[in-house]
Amino acid sequence: MVKSGEAVRCWSCSSDLNPYCNDPFVPSLADTSGLFSLEYCDGNTGASYPYLTTSKSACKKQKKYIGGNLVISRGCTWKRQDDYSTACAASSSGANEVTLYCETCDRDGCNGASAVGMAMALMMAPLGLLLFK
Repeated sequence: MVKSGEAVRCWSCSSDLNPYCNDPFVPSLADTSGLFSLEYCDGNTGASYPYLTTSKSACKKQKKYIGGNLVISRGCTWKRQDDYSTACAASSSGANEVTLYCETCDRDGCNGASAVGMAMALMMAPLGLLLFK
């Protein structure tokens, strides 16, 4: 059985090359800066074993120190079809790299805002409605 679907679109940038990729991330700057955009991620392009035959595309946001500098990167990654976690696949870090945070998601543009920020906004919306009713 073959499962087909549309590729997810992810923000693609790195804060060491583009300061607008830092947190807080403001997607509206994509229209004016031209430095980053939503990229279509194909679940099989660039995938390697064990993801080659059973992969799905996902978005990734990662924070790590590289040579003492904090770098935030956003882009595409690949996960197994049966992997529903938000954890990133294990990646090797060199002597000059320390990963602080890495998370995946599978909705268009989901690697733009932090998960905490999105959750907080969803929780605060009903409170705001009650206060301004």
